[in-house]
Amino acid sequence: MKIMKLFGILFFALGFTQCASQKFENKPPFTITSATYTNIVGGMPGNNSVDLQLTFSASKKIEFDQLYFINRTTKAVLETKGKIQYIMGRYNSSPKNSKYDLELHGDSKKEYGNKPPQESFPFKLKKNEAVLSYKDGNKTKYVKIENIKEGKKIFMQ
Repeated sequence: MKIMKLFGILFFALGFTQCASQKFENKPPFTITSATYTNIVGGMPGNNSVDLQLTFSASKKIEFDQLYFINRTTKAVLETKGKIQYIMGRYNSSPKNSKYDLELHGDSKKEYGNKPPQESFPFKLKKNEAVLSYKDGNKTKYVKIENIKEGKKIFMQ
């Protein structure tokens, strides 16, 4: 009887795992032809960013929504250079100066009032993976982009 319960629980858990892994579209209405990210450093002190550039082709107009990359989310921005269309995501990678940054002390009483960091990134991605969301009617759909190449680091002055 215990073995039956164990198999039941295992089957139930695997069922939810399978549902979660199918949230990405296999055949979106567009094709990503290249994907590159570039680290940009400088300009002003502490001013760093990562630019994600996705070259794509589509036979119809697509409403792109969000880009999820390096555990951050940003609005997908369309850009055109000549006849080539890009989806751009710009991520500020400068150190955060938030009022919620933690200040850790050896004395736990001095840590009172620190808020724990909020983990709200919805995807588990590798360093060279991103997720692009787009609208299909009223539904939001997601495409996983793999094997993103790292471009040369850009130093601004």
